[in-house]
Parts: sequence; C-alpha cells; structure tokens
Amino acid sequence: MKAIRQRPTFRSRLAGIGIEALVSIGTAFGFLAWSKDIDVDPLDRKGQVSGLAALQLRFAVLAGVLVVAMVLTHRLLAPAHRPYIVRAGCAAIAGLATGLVAGGIAVALRGTQLPLWAGGGDYQWILEWTAALWSGQEISDHYPPAVFWMIGAWARLTDQPHVLALKDLQLAGTALFGPAAYLAWRLVLRPLWAVTVGVLAMLPMIEPVKPYPQITLVMLIPVLVKFLSTVRRADRMTARRALLAGTLAGVGLGLLFLLYSGWFVWCAGGMLVAVALTAPWRTGWRSVLLLGGATVVSFVLVGWVHLRGLLAPTGGTSDDYFYFDTDTEPAYIAMWRNDRPADVGPVWPPVGELGGVGLFTLLLAGGLGLALALAWRRSIVIALGACAASAWFLRMWLASEQWETQTVRLYPRTTAVVLYCLLILTGFGVLLAVQRWRDRTGATGPGATGPAGREPTAPVGLLLVPLLFVLASAGSATVDRYLPDERTNHAGYFAWIAHTTPYPDGRCSRWGVAHGCQPTADRVPAD
Repeated sequence: MKAIRQRPTFRSRLAGIGIEALVSIGTAFGFLAWSKDIDVDPLDRKGQVSGLAALQLRFAVLAGVLVVAMVLTHRLLAPAHRPYIVRAGCAAIAGLATGLVAGGIAVALRGTQLPLWAGGGDYQWILEWTAALWSGQEISDHYPPAVFWMIGAWARLTDQPHVLALKDLQLAGTALFGPAAYLAWRLVLRPLWAVTVGVLAMLPMIEPVKPYPQITLVMLIPVLVKFLSTVRRADRMTARRALLAGTLAGVGLGLLFLLYSGWFVWCAGGMLVAVALTAPWRTGWRSVLLLGGATVVSFVLVGWVHLRGLLAPTGGTSDDYFYFDTDTEPAYIAMWRNDRPADVGPVWPPVGELGGVGLFTLLLAGGLGLALALAWRRSIVIALGACAASAWFLRMWLASEQWETQTVRLYPRTTAVVLYCLLILTGFGVLLAVQRWRDRTGATGPGATGPAGREPTAPVGLLLVPLLFVLASAGSATVDRYLPDERTNHAGYFAWIAHTTPYPDGRCSRWGVAHGCQPTADRVPAD
C-alpha cells in the first residue's frame, strides 16, 4: 500500500521558514563582514580592480563550498530529507547575491566613516527631519517615517552622529536585498522558483545609496500576489480565519507602507480592479468583506501616521526636479539609470533592432506572452499584470502632463515597477513552460533519480552553478558602478564625496586628503 504523505504542521512550516531566514540573512551579513578586511585604496583604479577580484574570489570560495555541500548531502541523505537541503541552499544563495554587493560597497567606503552621498542630496532633509523627530519636535507626515526611526535608533544605540549611522544602514540594507526578495517570494513560490525568479529579477532594483525604497518594492509585489491569492480562496474560509488573514495582510502592508509608500500609489488601482474581478462574490461574499475590511482597518491603524499626511489637502508630491530620466522616451523601461546617466552615449535609449525596440524588451514581451498563455488565471499573473498595467497608465498620464504642470510627480519611478513585474512574469513563464514539458515527456525534475535505465538528473547543487555565475557577474557589475568616481553624473560620485567630505568633527578620511578633502579641524586624517 502506498504511504500517505502527511502535510507539514504549522509548527514545522514556521521552523522551516525561520531556518531559511536565518541562513539567508546570516550568509548576507557574513559575507559583508568578511569583505571588510579587504584593504585597498578605493579611490585608485588599481585598488578598485584588486578589490573587485578579492570579492569574486571570496564569492567563489563560498559558492564552491555551498555547491559541494549540496551535492554531498544529496547523495548521502534520504530522499525525504533532500528538500530541506534545497531550501537551505537556495536561502544561502539569496544571501550571497547581495552580500557580495554590500561587501563591494564596504570596499568602496574603505577608510571613511561617511555613507554614500555623505549626507547630501535627499539625505540633507532626511537627516534634518530625523534630528527634529528624535529631539521631540513635530515633523511633516508626508514622507514615510520608518527611515527616520531607523536612523535615529541606530545612531542612539551606537552612540554616533546620524550621518555616520547612515553608513551602517546603507550596508545592512544592501545586504538584505537578496534575503528580503527571497523570503517574500517564498510566500507564493517554492525555494528554487523563489531564488531563480524572485532573486534574479531583483538585481536591477539594487540601490545601495537609498536601499529602503527598492527593498519595499521587491517585498510588496509578492505580498500583493499572496493577498490576491488569499482573496480568491475566501469562500473556503471561516469568519475567524478571514479576519485573521485580513489583519495579518493589513499589518504587513502597513509596515511596508511606512518604509516607502510610493509603490502603493502605482499599484493600488490595478490591485483594486484585480480583487474586484477575481473575488468569489457569489459563494463567499461575507468572507470577502470580512477579509477586505480587516485588511483595510489594520492597514489604516498601522499606516495612519503617514497616511494622514498623504490624504491631507497638501499631501500630494509636487516634484519639479527634471533630470536625466525625465527626458527619456516614456515607453522605454528596459533600463533604469535614475538621475546618474554616466557614459550612456549620445543616443539614449539605445536604438533597438526591431522598430527601435531592443532584444531585451522583446524577450520581456515574449515572457509576458508565455505567462499569459500558460497561466493567465493564476493569481501571480493577474497580480503582476495588474500592478504593471496600473503603473504604466499612471506613468503615461503623469508624463503627458509634465509640460502643462511643469512637474514630474515621480513618474520615472514607475520604470522599476513595470520592469520588475515583467521580469518576474518572464521567469515564471519560462519555468511553467519547463514544467509543462516535463509533465508531457515524463522527464524528472532536478535532483530526481529517474526511472530505471535513464540517466539521473543532476543534483540541484550543480544545476544552481549557472545562477551563481550570473549573480557573481551582476554583483561585480553593480559594485563597479558605485566605486568612487569624481564625475558628478556617475553613481560612483556618491562614494567619492564620502571620501572627500570632512567628518562632523572636521577630520578627513584615510584617503581623502590626497584627493581633495580639506580638514576643518587641526587633526590628522582618520585611520
């Protein structure tokens, strides 16, 4: 008689998630800590190249250990235990992906206590509001307050000025991109899918200067997918379960809203339409209303400290800062350069091969078509499509009015939403196609032993080697872009001014004096 497979208990599922979180976050911060002893002059190109190579060497060592460990445990452990190794391995890869980038930023800031941007730009008013908040003064509620709380709390805990505490938060935030994306996508995807789709699609979103907005995005999208999936199953819920699910969803969304609220604006319209069209109104309208009501109430309670500012008559963003991205052809979303173009060439966007459309955009369109063809009714496709469509319509509406209003209203940020959703849909479509092919041909999945007479499928650890290679390459390219560069329109300028700006006490960084830093106090440069 065939044994009946028991479903894991809530306690075992919770323990598994805890282990994945511990492995992923521990790997990210472990790599960051290991990178801090790479001693080079980050303002010299030879030192930069040496630092990049040292990072890649350490990444290769850890990746090799991880692959060997996964292959050995695959051979030695019973089949029932192999999924746990896959979960731990995928979580470790997610941590490695952005631990590498955070380690690179640590190399870029080697010898200076200041953060990227040295407290300039947007951080001028962010630090002013942080100081005001922590001195008991009232501040504007138009901006998400979580960043003020984090900067102030960490500065007080470590007994340092707010601007110096910001460096630690930038490094930690950058390291957490991979774990945050992986763990959020684990709400709806299996470990291999979460790391090969969720983490891979996160790569263009990494922003070490201000990590908290993009971390919010890579977590919000899978949370919205999970919420839509929950709404569609509301007719199978008891009233108590619907209230509990709605409360948890509202609290989670409210916390993300306090971290950065802009993405909610771009996605809200599409998600409301998606919920209205897919909710089981006929068979479970009471549960749908209970779930939705609990979500709204808990979201408002958690996010009210910021939501009230957005709902006020003066709560809208009157942004009149026109920069590089606001002059980009508005339908181009394949690459987000923000306001640091740096060597993009005389023609931007690049001229594509098919009617001006490049191969990357064509691949995204093909991936979208594949996902729609294979899973147009799935919650993940509906939610991602709704968010992308909502952001696209708002983008074009706001961009079409920039001449009349002479305002930007942050519409270039919709690039990140549309690109991220299309990347996820493309990866999801490809994986669905592979799964469909396996089902029809009887091919075995990764790590399976296969039927008699057929060559066993390679262990999962070996199959993840190409992904590790992509992550290593992307991490190196991202770090290289942020290494110190004196050109003001380059992303490396953020690190350059961190080295050439005096500290609050007037001292200069270890390398700063040789590159233009002028001490304002009678002290030697910092070690």
